[in-house]
Amino acid sequence: MWLRGHCFAGCSPPPAASRSHLPAVNLALLHSLFVNLSVLVTFSFLLSLTYRAWPPPPGWQLKSLRLSLTVLTTTVLYLMATPEASGARIELSLVPVALMTLRYGGWLGVLVGLPSSLLPLAGPAHDALPSVLNLLAVVGLTHALRWTLNMEDAKGSLQRYGWAVGLIFLPIEWPRLLLGDAETLMRVYLPALAFHLVGFWLCATMITSRVALLQSRDQFRLQALQDALCGLPNRRQFELDLPLTEPGDALLLIDLDHFKRVNDEFGHPVGDEVLAAVGRVLADTLRGRDRAYRYGGEEFAVILRRVPGDQLPQIAGRLRAAVSALQFAPPLGGVTVSVGGASFGPWSSTRTLWQADEALYHVKQSGRNGVRIAAPTAGLPPAEELEAWLRQSSGAVSGE
Repeated sequence: MWLRGHCFAGCSPPPAASRSHLPAVNLALLHSLFVNLSVLVTFSFLLSLTYRAWPPPPGWQLKSLRLSLTVLTTTVLYLMATPEASGARIELSLVPVALMTLRYGGWLGVLVGLPSSLLPLAGPAHDALPSVLNLLAVVGLTHALRWTLNMEDAKGSLQRYGWAVGLIFLPIEWPRLLLGDAETLMRVYLPALAFHLVGFWLCATMITSRVALLQSRDQFRLQALQDALCGLPNRRQFELDLPLTEPGDALLLIDLDHFKRVNDEFGHPVGDEVLAAVGRVLADTLRGRDRAYRYGGEEFAVILRRVPGDQLPQIAGRLRAAVSALQFAPPLGGVTVSVGGASFGPWSSTRTLWQADEALYHVKQSGRNGVRIAAPTAGLPPAEELEAWLRQSSGAVSGE
């Protein structure tokens, strides 16, 4: 047995020839790749933070930021790699390039990868051709597999199709591999390939996890701010939008007439059908910039953007007529609504809400199935009455 160069009984030293054919582990290369991997993960985390919503909003601002951050990442990865005796550097700059190619396509992938691929021109060899060939090969394969590796798939197609990821990085260092031998394969290519695969898996997982988080957040927000029955924004969303109104906007409060009777005589499933149908017809009748809400119970609200005050009665009448035109299965037939409205002005939105509610009250007191628009000069009630009204309106809206 051999131990620390000493031979004990019953052993003989291994032949020198066999020892010479075992390639030594390139510790300097492994250390350089590990540092590259750490830098890659750090920059990828910063890149994932640029995604604040999914799908991302249109425009070039955030896209330019991501592409610039990727160029910076590839440059830092190249500069931090330990040069070999020949001056070549084995690094992981093709990983962020592959990620950008998956996201934006091949042309932008080449664009963000070209600066770091040309950096070898400043080295001792003054030869960037191998780096450029590596870039084109990886970007070409990534673009070809772009529809398989979908970054928008929060369920993890990037991780599911591992064979495709392996194909992407097979061409790395292929010029060196073609000119090398088995020792080059063991000491350079296989460690570089392994670190590329690990780096891609870590970065892809980080980004897809961010996408899944954003999708879940948007889903929860939708559930919190949308009425499940009517498909309209709910009262919570209305209260968020109300402070954003401006002078020139208008508010309509719409109440289904005798809705309690519909529930009592025909059942709640029929009542739900009526509410859903009214919500649809309101949304379909409005302009794109206007918004209808399920305000509560059988009451709906509509915020109209930039509408002249003299047109408000006609708009309210058109909504009332659209609801009256709905036909349900006998014996219900049709339903009617009462509409109260008011314009926003250089006063608080609470005043406009109170004016619209008062106008709606007058319509219901006058026999329902009508429209009333509050005069802009209508003021607020005494403080005690207003406080009581606010407490009442903050609860569930009920009644006929």
